[in-house]
Amino acid sequence: MFRRDAVYRFLNLQSGEGKTVLLFVVYSLLMGGAVALFFASTTSLFLVNFDRNQLPMAFIASGSLVYALGLGVRYLRRKASFLRVNGYLLAFMLLSVAGLLLASSTLHNKWVYFVLYLWNRVFVFIHGITFWATAGRVFNFGQSKRLLSFITTGDVIASILSYLSVPLLLTFVSTDDLLVLALVLLVLCALLMTYIYKRFQPKLTTAPSSPVAATQPVETSAMASRSYESMLAIIALLTVFGLIYVEFMFTVLSKEIFPNKELLAGFLGTFFGICAVIELIIKSFLYNRLISAYSIRAGIVLLPIALLISYTVGAVYGTLYGTTSLFFALIALSRFFLSSIRRSISEPAFQVLFQPIPSAERTLIQSRIEGGPKALGSILPGVLLLILTSFSAITLVHLSYLFLAILVFWAVVSFRIQAEYRATLNAAVIRSATLAYKNTIDHTTIRPKAERSLSSAQAFSSMVRLAESDNPDDRALAATELGYSGRYYAYTHLQTLLYDENPAVRKAALLASGALRKPELWPRLFEHLLNETYRDTATSAILSVGDAVIPALARFFSQANLSGKQQAHIVGMINEMGGDAALRFLRARINHPVQIVRDKVFEGLNHLNHRATVLERPHVLLQLDEQVGLLVWLTAARLDLDAYPRNAPIINALRNEKNRIVPTVFNLLATLYGDNRFDLISQLITQKNDEIKGYLIELLSTALPEEVKGSVLPLFSDISFAERLRRSAVNHPQQQLMVEARLHDIINKDFNKITPELKAVAIRELLVWHETDPTAILVANVSSSAEQIAETAFFVLKELNPTRFGELYRLLQLQPGSERGRLASRVAGFRSEAELLVSRNETVAVEEVSVT
Repeated sequence: MFRRDAVYRFLNLQSGEGKTVLLFVVYSLLMGGAVALFFASTTSLFLVNFDRNQLPMAFIASGSLVYALGLGVRYLRRKASFLRVNGYLLAFMLLSVAGLLLASSTLHNKWVYFVLYLWNRVFVFIHGITFWATAGRVFNFGQSKRLLSFITTGDVIASILSYLSVPLLLTFVSTDDLLVLALVLLVLCALLMTYIYKRFQPKLTTAPSSPVAATQPVETSAMASRSYESMLAIIALLTVFGLIYVEFMFTVLSKEIFPNKELLAGFLGTFFGICAVIELIIKSFLYNRLISAYSIRAGIVLLPIALLISYTVGAVYGTLYGTTSLFFALIALSRFFLSSIRRSISEPAFQVLFQPIPSAERTLIQSRIEGGPKALGSILPGVLLLILTSFSAITLVHLSYLFLAILVFWAVVSFRIQAEYRATLNAAVIRSATLAYKNTIDHTTIRPKAERSLSSAQAFSSMVRLAESDNPDDRALAATELGYSGRYYAYTHLQTLLYDENPAVRKAALLASGALRKPELWPRLFEHLLNETYRDTATSAILSVGDAVIPALARFFSQANLSGKQQAHIVGMINEMGGDAALRFLRARINHPVQIVRDKVFEGLNHLNHRATVLERPHVLLQLDEQVGLLVWLTAARLDLDAYPRNAPIINALRNEKNRIVPTVFNLLATLYGDNRFDLISQLITQKNDEIKGYLIELLSTALPEEVKGSVLPLFSDISFAERLRRSAVNHPQQQLMVEARLHDIINKDFNKITPELKAVAIRELLVWHETDPTAILVANVSSSAEQIAETAFFVLKELNPTRFGELYRLLQLQPGSERGRLASRVAGFRSEAELLVSRNETVAVEEVSVT
């Protein structure tokens, strides 16, 4: 029996996507059957009734027809909504096919078959506008990249059944009757698409663009660049050009080998059925792996490269041996590429290229490309082939060499569009999160520097007398004036005021010491960094001194008995000062043993635009591997604790822990590779916005070098937690644990790796999850230096094992002045867990979120 999550994992679906994807898969199934039957029958009827010289005329006529339709659609897009225009197109396709079938059954004129053959391009045109444009609005960027290939599997399955059944069907019905079956499937398509429009109307509804709005200037960041749209148009044109060109050569050779219409229809059905089988295999097992590993660029360049190889071999072989059966096989191989690779990889990848474009503009561009460049893609090869085939000396081998030159140009454009695609992704991110993007250029990590006070004209002696006054206001004024007096010995009087019992006086003396910039005062400033009451003021004073203080501050950093938090604060100050001295200080500490200090070091290196040297790279890569491993561990913890609600405190704590680590990962990447895109990604990747996140993941896949892509990219991809762990298992394997065991794992995690907040929340969860006796782990944590951890451990111990808590409490009371004893006494008076520091912090965080 299959579980739903196993099926979803196999199909690369996320929770909640199943019904939506099913609708599009069924639609593509019905449309695929209609297109396959229509194509096989109309192509056979055309080839039997017309010779090869009229085939280019059909290409020209079909391209002209689509171009005219494109003009009409662009006009309608300006006048009517997206849904209404799509409704018109579906109705037109349905009524036109029905009318042509009626004409073919009553008139029995071969020119009706000519028009029917042209209508294959009408099928493709309307399907491209309605289906792809609708899917592009229903699915966000990440879903489009992951699902657009999969939702067309219905089309592939229908093609397999339709093409391969053509030989069997022809034993019971005629080729003309296949068109009636295609019409029935088309009616079902129209009904299903109508239902899709009603279900997703909010996502699909857009007002027509007004002429006034169209003439107003629009921000560049909100529009696709002209060069990007031009490259999209060229690739669209060349894809259709290649399809028509190869189709001509394949059709001519097919007709020579299979002159009978039933025999030809049977061959075409079998050939395209096999192509569809290969296409299904590619969509099911190759597409997502290919796109995940090499991004969209692989899907864009694969088709021209494959055609370049097959046509090179075919042209050389044809030159040496003529148009024998092997030459036909090579042309058939090229036609296979245009059926299988184009439909399974290139077309979905090409549609993803539109996703960074704003939806309203995207629809207009898609309409322009479907009705313009793609129509020209039919007309141009038709004109070219009509001219060339009029010369008897020009053979199919000569046509092959001409196509090789076009393929080279196609490949060049496919490679060049990669840079434009990345630029468009950047613009999409900025457009979708302008405010957040502005925050990425604000590197202020501490606080603004203190403003300079104006100096009075009082005599120096008056200042000295004020410094000895009994009035605190006088002493504070004296401290300020001494700081800006300009007298050399002013610092001697400030030394006294720096230890004044009045906080306001001491803060004024601290700011004045910074303004005076005397090295004799710096050690006193450093001492005040260790006092929570004066730390902010001392920080502002030291920052006002500037980078001249860095050498002395570095000695204080190394010699004083500082906590990791205090050291990290000093690193942040030096980071904000900047300059060569700051860079030397930071580079010397990339291997600092305390994690939060290292995090600040790499933040500073990124801020100063430092790129790791050859000797530093191994150390930075090791740090990156540790941080990635920690993210994988958090992912495993999140999966094991999946029974909790999404907004449970433990889940929020894990999420906050991830949000703390992610900037460090990107600081390391920026230090390694000097790519400023990592700053942008770092600021926005954790935001709860599917559109932004989809853009960022794609931008990340284009920015990450191959040496780290395999370990970093899965952690941010739009995949399940289980799939992230599976992809990360090679470098960072993880255990699957029960809930209580995972809580113990979090509590016992190296304190240097995770924050006390996460440990405290995990300890509190033992109130619920305690199938085994947690006394030992609780007693071990009451001695933690982190107050949150010790307090929570005391409380949980009191609730679960009052006897052991009482014994410990009495023991601590025998130690007067003990910090643990004070904490135990406080916890003894708690009546609920809401009084815990960790619970109060959560309440404050929730209130801050609700206010913002």
